Order: sequence, then structure tokens, then C-alpha cells
Amino acid sequence: MNQQIIAEICGEATHGTLVYNPHYRTQSMRRPTPTRPDIAYVLCDDAPEIIEEEPERNSILIWGALADGRIAHILCRYYPAYQVITGYFPGETEPYKWADREYRVRRSVLER
Repeated sequence: MNQQIIAEICGEATHGTLVYNPHYRTQSMRRPTPTRPDIAYVLCDDAPEIIEEEPERNSILIWGALADGRIAHILCRYYPAYQVITGYFPGETEPYKWADREYRVRRSVLER
């Protein structure tokens, strides 16, 4: 199921129909943010992984690496439509929130 969701979001990115939430645009002005080509690369050309799921919000946090090796996180909504909520480089914006060097495991609030 999870890989199917990523494949469908990849299809939307490939066809240019993936919706970008206004929050993505706002965040891209405030911090280093993966570009649309970066997001398409993570979703389609890398080996993306879902590292967190929020079923109550119909969203998933996808981990992936860019061609230059930087790790990116892409937060996507999958229902009622596929949408990029935000994207960021955890090593550049908030490394203290992650328990591992690959930025796959979030620290608990008590560990921060």
C-alpha cells in the first residue's frame, strides 16, 4: 500500500499535476526547500521511504536523497488529492530533531 501511494504521487509529479500546498510556497521563502525537480527526483528516481504516517491527516512523510547526496523530507497528503504540504532538508534546517545520521528516526520531545 505504501509503495503504491508513493508511485501514485510520483505519477502526479511526472505529469505535472501534483498540487503544491500554499504552506510549501511560504516555507520555500523561509528556509532551504527542495525544488519541484528535487521533489520529483526523490519521489520517482531515488528509493523513497515513508518514515512517518499520520492517517488522521491523510499524510505521510517521505524520506529520500537527491543526486548530490542531500537528504530531503517531503510531507505529502494523499487524500482527497495528492498534494505536497512541505519539503525540507532536515540536516540543514532541524538536525536536532532526528536521532540518526540518515534523518529517518525522529527524536522524542524529551530527547531534544
